[in-house]
Amino acid sequence: MSHSTGRMSLPRKLGYAVGNFGLNIYWQSLTYFLLYFYTDVVGLSGATAGAIYMVASMFDAAIDPVAGVLMDRTRTRWGRYRPWIAIGAVPLALSFMLLYLSPSLEGSLLVVAVTASHLLFRICYTTVAVPFNSLTARITQDQAERTQLTALNVLFASAAGSVVALLTQPLVQLAGGAQNNGFFWAATLGGVVATAIFAFVAMVTREPAEQEESEGSLSLTVGVDRAALGTVFKNRAFLLLVSGLLFATFNTTVLSKSMIYYFKYVVGDESASRGALTFATTAAFVLVPIWATLGRFFGKRAVWLLAVAVGLVGAAFLGLVQPVASLTTTAAFAIMQTGTVGIAVAYWALLPDTVEYGEWAGGVRLESFLFGLFMFVQKMGLGAAAGLFGFCLSQLGYDPGSPNGGGLGPALPSMIAILCGLSLASSGTCAFFSPLRKGVHEDIVAEVRRRRAA
Repeated sequence: MSHSTGRMSLPRKLGYAVGNFGLNIYWQSLTYFLLYFYTDVVGLSGATAGAIYMVASMFDAAIDPVAGVLMDRTRTRWGRYRPWIAIGAVPLALSFMLLYLSPSLEGSLLVVAVTASHLLFRICYTTVAVPFNSLTARITQDQAERTQLTALNVLFASAAGSVVALLTQPLVQLAGGAQNNGFFWAATLGGVVATAIFAFVAMVTREPAEQEESEGSLSLTVGVDRAALGTVFKNRAFLLLVSGLLFATFNTTVLSKSMIYYFKYVVGDESASRGALTFATTAAFVLVPIWATLGRFFGKRAVWLLAVAVGLVGAAFLGLVQPVASLTTTAAFAIMQTGTVGIAVAYWALLPDTVEYGEWAGGVRLESFLFGLFMFVQKMGLGAAAGLFGFCLSQLGYDPGSPNGGGLGPALPSMIAILCGLSLASSGTCAFFSPLRKGVHEDIVAEVRRRRAA
């Protein structure tokens, strides 16, 4: 590999991108199973479990920038980021195992112990995830190479999600069941696999030497002053996009965390949730190219609105029909997931366009700051949505010791339909008022170029 050109061989690309498989062994497990583990195994109330998840997610969002600054200042003979990945892999695996170990405690001590283990995991996860993601910009400066690496990262993340969805419940049962530390042993296996992957990534990935980076390149330190912050508030396209993201994140979180509850307490077959979970993790392989193609023909904003409509159809079906058969339930969640993927494609595709809109509207071009703010809002939304979902479980009188969840079963379809329906409708409203209609971005780019030339 030549660092000067940024060209990477396919084995090098795969050797780096496989790390996203390891990261998503952890992330997808949290997404689909951790809240359920808190309520149905540890015995926490829905409100308490949701609050812990919310606090941990917001804590995660807050420490990411701190970790980024710390790792950017790291200088070793092995590079800036690889040592963090290599050294952090084992503590991350151990914290993941601890996350799924049900402590023999009660009351406030139990809550403190569970919260502490979750915060510890988030710290350990950050020490590996932030340097891994930062490596994309470090190992090559070629935009085409970066695009290919991003695509491979998405594929490995989807593959890990499929593995987690398919194997977690069988592994839990094989290890003695959820009440006999089955989740702990499944987490142990996942941690071993992920640790081996991170060791491989650290071994095969190469970072350019610091002196190589300084030759022929320009390092910029961007300070965000009041004028730049004012530009964000003038950027109507970004404000509507990030608001739509917040609502869409509520929809996604409720959808992902409710599946296992729905199949256990409404359908009456917890293991049948594997089909819906697997679709949720593998749908991107087929749906992303379809939504992207529609975006090229009809525009990104139109895709956003269409995806919202698809999601609303699924939510309405779930709320009105309230299916109890495994097949129809899986179909309802699949329709909603199809809309969710479309919304994600739209807002990630629109995000770069808001940079030029902000430059056109406010005269200041912000890139990293807008992307960072976007991801910060996303993590905060994930935490708030998990807290809201847990609160709603408690309000419905959820009781994991009861066959139908203490009344959760009859109420869950309506709860999902209402929460997802309101979130989707709000996200669609933001899309409707977005100024980035088809053709508008091209006109803005042309105008910005004229201003620069003048």
